[in-house]
Amino acid sequence: EELEERVKQLEVLLRSEQLERRRMHNQVLNLKGQIRVFCRIRPPLLAHEMGEEPAALKKDPFTAEVARMQTTVDGQQRLERRQFGFDAVFGSSSSQEEVFMEVQDLVRSSIDGYNVTILCYGQTGAGKTYTMYGGSCNEQRGIVPRTVEALFTMLQPLIGANNSMPTVRANLVELYKNDLFDLLAPPERRGTRLDVRRDTRTGEATVDGAIERRVESSNELLRLLEEGADRRHVASTEMNADSSRSHLFLTISVEVRDTDTGTVLFGKLRLCDLAGSERPKKSGVVGDLMREAIEINKALTALGDVIETLQRNECGKATGQVPYRNHKLTQLLSDGIGGSAKTLMFVNVSPARSEVEETLNSL
Repeated sequence: EELEERVKQLEVLLRSEQLERRRMHNQVLNLKGQIRVFCRIRPPLLAHEMGEEPAALKKDPFTAEVARMQTTVDGQQRLERRQFGFDAVFGSSSSQEEVFMEVQDLVRSSIDGYNVTILCYGQTGAGKTYTMYGGSCNEQRGIVPRTVEALFTMLQPLIGANNSMPTVRANLVELYKNDLFDLLAPPERRGTRLDVRRDTRTGEATVDGAIERRVESSNELLRLLEEGADRRHVASTEMNADSSRSHLFLTISVEVRDTDTGTVLFGKLRLCDLAGSERPKKSGVVGDLMREAIEINKALTALGDVIETLQRNECGKATGQVPYRNHKLTQLLSDGIGGSAKTLMFVNVSPARSEVEETLNSL
């Protein structure tokens, strides 16, 4: 009996420590900012980029600098330099592991019951999909596979505990033009257009009719992701031979139930590989690809408006209504940007001088 009483006391102490850890962890992230923006400059890849001075470079850990030639009114050429501040800047030599080190705290937040959104934004060909999904070898794994592995590693102690029941579910959808499609749907439902449903009581945004699968391991979730990602819309343009033509959303729902107290923590981790912004004149698209580019730019403009409004509200410069309703992209992200949610956006840019206008536009 004495031993049982001691065990109960230790369990109460453990719960108290877990609550304190969650509170402190959330406090640290709040100090960093509810919405953080990182910049990542990809390395030179093409032959013409190798021998030239980069137009974009990392000035210091928080500053990106862009240089471009300007023609003055008297016809002289002069070099203009502009600097942009970010919560973190990753230069062309930064590794995937370095990038993820700044992300992994957000994985813990999703287990603690918060909604987390991680997005990659930027011009086409700037390395967004590489940042999110990575390359073929282990060292090149991107944010998504590293996040999936970290999530199940963090959940492992809870899986083995007598009083915890963690559950992980996932869905994968793409927003193509202004239509949502379920990439995990069976063949007979693959072309079905879906809608965003927002719970008026909780504010939760879901894709009505999308299949959500329960997964038990990181390998199972990564296989599910591979299965759906192959169906994503891509096309070749003059700026990118394998340009993503849709916005890809992997949503991981994490539920942790304490069987002793009955409390439930529910968090959502949404990982978004956004389609690349582009100027049709530069990318050389026509016809259907032109219409795709127009829709992509509309969606990204709506996202920019939402983030700008939230930042102005947070700084006290305004108290305007956040325009989530302006596009399906922002409707879907509405429960993961703003409020108590944690948001991290990567702005990916190219170092090439030939793309300096696109780089400035993104920054």
